Amino acid sequence: MKKHRLGEFSIDRVVEYEGPFAALQRIIPNITNEAIDANADWLKPLFVDQDNNAIMSFHSYVLKTRRHTILIDTCVGNDKPRPHRPSWHQQNYDYLQAMARIGVHPDEIDFVCCTHLHADHVGWNTQLVNQQWVPTFAKAKYVFAQTEYEHWEQAHRSALATSQPAPNHGSFADSILPVVDAGQALMVAQDFEFEEGVYLQAARGHTPGNCVLHAHSQGAHAVFSGDILHTPAQLINLGWSSNFCHDAQAAEDSRIALVHSLADTSSLLLPAHFPGPVAGHVVSHKGQFRFRGLGT
Repeated sequence: MKKHRLGEFSIDRVVEYEGPFAALQRIIPNITNEAIDANADWLKPLFVDQDNNAIMSFHSYVLKTRRHTILIDTCVGNDKPRPHRPSWHQQNYDYLQAMARIGVHPDEIDFVCCTHLHADHVGWNTQLVNQQWVPTFAKAKYVFAQTEYEHWEQAHRSALATSQPAPNHGSFADSILPVVDAGQALMVAQDFEFEEGVYLQAARGHTPGNCVLHAHSQGAHAVFSGDILHTPAQLINLGWSSNFCHDAQAAEDSRIALVHSLADTSSLLLPAHFPGPVAGHVVSHKGQFRFRGLGT
């Protein structure tokens, strides 16, 4: 994704990984090969490969306004122990170098906004320094929805108390608590406003405190949608929630509301895992919806 202008704002992307991730049916269990074949003209090869694997991206967005630089979601992170997800385990990607290539230094980040607290959205919150997890963005406030934080804190404490495996790949311990301990966490309601025109909106279902981020400037509008849509294939049937959703029905309701609000408008959709061109528009098509990336 090239730098995109949104009124007075600018939007960049920092990529950790992009490519085949997993079988589409592993991510969206209700999708069928017949549905994939019927939509191959727009899904393949950009979003689904010849073996019906989802092509996915793990990336952050950098939203720059006149007042703030906001980093949205922080991928998996390096050096994180994720033995139950081998492709994430002890990663070593050039994420910070990729950030430097778009002209952003970690100390320039004013806010880190996590749409939710799954392991692949919080990883670069911290980095390993002298065998300690420390906040990567030393001058930033990390914005966590209070509802979301409390859910994962309770799950984390419960696992410790009962000697059960840590939830969420252990990411609460290595990617959230060090931020809290450093005094950089900002717990907010799900309608938190960063500044005029830039605000969170509750979109529960994927997780209990899941949010999306809206940005408005000079009549232009974009939604950073996190994991309400993991893949454009979900636009075929908005009832298809992912295997990773906490509450599939609530996730469906949030997805329907978002898609219908954006369809056939100038509003820009910026999901957390769509591969390039990443940003685009939702368009209606024969009773369904499709994703039309910018420049396509």
